Amino acid sequence: MHHAFAFKRLLSAALLAAPLLASATGGQWDSTLPSGTTTLAEWNVINSYPSDSTPDVAGAGTLTETTGTAFLTSGGNIYSFSAATAFTVSTAALGAGSWDVYLRIGGLGTSVKDLASLNGVDATRNIVFTEGLGGAFGGAEEESLWKWTLTGGSALNLAFGATGSSLSLDQVGVYAVAATTAVPEPGTWALMAAGLGMVAFMSRRRQGLNAA
Repeated sequence: MHHAFAFKRLLSAALLAAPLLASATGGQWDSTLPSGTTTLAEWNVINSYPSDSTPDVAGAGTLTETTGTAFLTSGGNIYSFSAATAFTVSTAALGAGSWDVYLRIGGLGTSVKDLASLNGVDATRNIVFTEGLGGAFGGAEEESLWKWTLTGGSALNLAFGATGSSLSLDQVGVYAVAATTAVPEPGTWALMAAGLGMVAFMSRRRQGLNAA
C-alpha cells in the first residue's frame, strides 16, 4: 500500500513537472561567461542519479545530489517534489598561480540558494538570466553565477542547494581563468611619479641642511 501511494505521488509530480520542462529549452545556456574562461566540467544533460561523472564538456568531474530525495527526469534534469535538494561538484586541481573560478547553474522552478561554497569558502550568486515560466507550476527559468579567486594546487569541491522543493536542476558548469593583476591607470602612474619625486626632493633637502 505504501509503495502504491509513493508511486502515485511520483507520477503526479512528473505530470506537474511536464509543463515546466516543456516551457523552457533545456540544456542550453542563455547567459554568457566572462572572457577567457576555460571549461573544467559542464553538464548540459545529466545522465545518472545520484552521481554523474561524465560531464558533456571538458574533462573529468563529478556532480552529486546528496539528499537522496530526487530523481532523474526523462529530459536529463534532477528534480524533487518533496524536499530541497543539495549538490556537490568536484573537479581536478588547477595549476600553480592565482585563478578566478566560476560556478554556473541553470534551473527551473524553485531558485537555488544565494550562497555556494568552494573548498569551504562561501560566495554570493549573481543572477545572470531569469524568465518567468507559465502554467500552474510557476517559478522561473534562472541561471546563477558565483565567483571565487584562489591559488591553484588543490582539487575543487563546490556545494550548492535549492531554497525549497521543486527545483529542476538543468545545467551545471565549472570554469576558470588565470587571475590578472590590475595595471594602474595613467593618472595613477602620474601620482606615483610625483610622490617619488617629492620623496627624492625632500631627501636631497635634508642632506643639504645636514651638510650646512
